[in-house]
Amino acid sequence: MKDGAVPERVAIVVLVTTDDGLSEAIRRLRPLGINTTEVVAPTDARRLVLAPVDESKAAHIVSCLRAEGRIAVLRPSGGPQLAAWMRHTRPITIGDRINVCFAWSEHDRRGFSGLVELDPNGGFGTGAHPSTRLLLETLMTRVSGGERVLDVGCGSGVLGLSALRLGASKVVAVDTDAPAIDATRRNAALNGFQLQVEARLAPIAAIDGPFDVIVANIGWTALVELASELVARMSPNGWIALSGISHSHCSLVAASLRPLQVLENPTYDEWSALVAGRRSAGGQL
Repeated sequence: MKDGAVPERVAIVVLVTTDDGLSEAIRRLRPLGINTTEVVAPTDARRLVLAPVDESKAAHIVSCLRAEGRIAVLRPSGGPQLAAWMRHTRPITIGDRINVCFAWSEHDRRGFSGLVELDPNGGFGTGAHPSTRLLLETLMTRVSGGERVLDVGCGSGVLGLSALRLGASKVVAVDTDAPAIDATRRNAALNGFQLQVEARLAPIAAIDGPFDVIVANIGWTALVELASELVARMSPNGWIALSGISHSHCSLVAASLRPLQVLENPTYDEWSALVAGRRSAGGQL
């Protein structure tokens, strides 16, 4: 839908909303001087309101919308910058069970399996980094349904939300960075999981177990420091998946997890992950 005049030098404000919230979102833009909009529908429910605005006012408009708790970003209006933006915002597909995508991506994603939409703003993790991808692939192959998950250093919440999309029942997400907790809560609501995610600004010592699945993508030194606390919170038949590790540090992290045994050691480029658990006498997890 379009009306009014388009500024000569423009940036595009992208406001994320739903089909039900579309009319209200467009009305909200009017007091900000926006009278020209286009609507993109990348899923049956998701709506993106694209509004060309004067470049000098664009950042202020996004800041105002963000301050109200809305999800809004700036994107280029055209040329090579827009082409790069479109490449950057393509959904990330993990096997046949998970697809991770920015909430403001204009790429069509109807019918995608295991769709997790993200607004990272303040929280690390989009699914694109090799260390994150390694853990997403592990979750895809190992989560069977009903698991209680601990996501340590949750960032954007991408790992915990993907576990829920795969069938886990509950996620406790912890981080020592307040913006990451805000991002995880926002993304939980964005995906309809606000009742299944408990995001806490707290150390591991403040978290009660046990958990069937523990994931952490926080770097090898932090993993070694926290290893004993992670192991103590794992259920007897649970497993731990850790990433943010270079190949050369795998043995150090693995040693810190004893008495758990390494079950898998997947790699991606220069990054590694470790999956550890307890083996029974018969050698099964």
